[in-house]
Amino acid sequence: MSVIRRLRQDDEGTSLVLFMILLLVLLGFAAIAIDGAAAWSQRRQNQSAADTAALAGGIFIGQEQTPVAIASATSEVIRISYETIDPDVSFADWSTAWANCTDPNRPAEFTLTGTSQCVSFTGNLRKIRVNMPRINVETTFGRVLGRDFIGTGAVAEAGTKASFDGGVLPFGLPWSVADSTEVCLKTGSNPQSVAPCDGPDEGNFGFLDITTFGPPSKCSGQTAERLARNIMEGADHFLDIAATDSEPPLIDIDVCTDGDFAVEPYTVTTETGNMTGVLHEGLITGDPSDGIPGRLTVGSNTIDIDGNDVDNTPLAGFLNDDGLALCALYPATKAGIIDCLEDEWDDTMDPIFKKEISTSPRFAWVPLFWEDDLGTGSTDRTIREFRPVYLQTTLWKCTSNSCKYVHDPGETMGGSGGGGGGSTEIEALSGIQLPPLSLHEDIREAQPGTDGDKEFVLLK
Repeated sequence: MSVIRRLRQDDEGTSLVLFMILLLVLLGFAAIAIDGAAAWSQRRQNQSAADTAALAGGIFIGQEQTPVAIASATSEVIRISYETIDPDVSFADWSTAWANCTDPNRPAEFTLTGTSQCVSFTGNLRKIRVNMPRINVETTFGRVLGRDFIGTGAVAEAGTKASFDGGVLPFGLPWSVADSTEVCLKTGSNPQSVAPCDGPDEGNFGFLDITTFGPPSKCSGQTAERLARNIMEGADHFLDIAATDSEPPLIDIDVCTDGDFAVEPYTVTTETGNMTGVLHEGLITGDPSDGIPGRLTVGSNTIDIDGNDVDNTPLAGFLNDDGLALCALYPATKAGIIDCLEDEWDDTMDPIFKKEISTSPRFAWVPLFWEDDLGTGSTDRTIREFRPVYLQTTLWKCTSNSCKYVHDPGETMGGSGGGGGGSTEIEALSGIQLPPLSLHEDIREAQPGTDGDKEFVLLK
């Protein structure tokens, strides 16, 4: 009997232990459900405040000198976040929290800060990062488990992005070709037989020395690298237009060197030399180390040229119904679309190109200068407007008399095939100037050099 009694007592102790374990489990679930929900709600408020503050602070970063912009944006972030989240502290204490805040996970590109390490900016003032000070949420059931608070935070990044597609490419057009439909954007080192790129008759072979505002900024040196990247993606900063040809120069290189990235230059310098390989790198090779493709290699409709996938969609493929009716009598070739634009189109008509043309890798914008020529040597030229172009003919490995390949998208390949010798690279490029009014109004309203060419958006 005594043995039985001891076993019963042991069972009662086991039940108590099991009950305590179950109670802890239930409290754990309660802590997760109730305290976790409270923390999640606070986290949502934090994120909303961070997003709003980043967008509000960003208003200042493109409109002031760098120190003033940083100070104004930081103050606005603190003010807006306080009003949005309404923390249970005074504004003075909230400001102190920002002053003491750190951002250990801040990406390397955010190099500039002001009074708070948690409000940071890229060196070119194109992005702002907001890392909210931690806000502790008091727990109810979590206290039983030794957790009195749950810390919450939030991060938001906002920045200026171009509203227009295609980017601004480092090819310049003199005013003398303003009325030409097909223009040479980049000539080769040899006088070829393919017009309009039939020799270096435009001076400097057609390149512009557009700097990189960064980060990191590259105002001089590494010209080939900058040129290639600008062809791949377009200029990394905004350029403006000059109202008259007598405007004092506002030179891109000077603005970059001064580091006043709120300024939008409208004077660019022509580049000297042929810069062999740059055109091919920008259009075809790309930058594999950064995962950036060559401009003309993007898309599903491609053709193989000497082992390279090259976009093969002709300009006629972007005609809308009005465009197809207008150009119905012309073949869907380069020659046909040029004849249609020159003989049938006028600016009283509705747009003839689909809005989707702006997403084509062949669509881009190039500066049109007040000056009648590009000049010789490194010459400063003033931007009068930006012209939409369709990158048209590529000339591959040319001699004085012929090119190995002459490619017009959607058409039979031209050229000698076996000629040229050496590496097969693009050496020259022509483009078709598109009448702005032939494009969808959304494209026109966002063109570079206008009030609608940029927008400030959340990036993260």
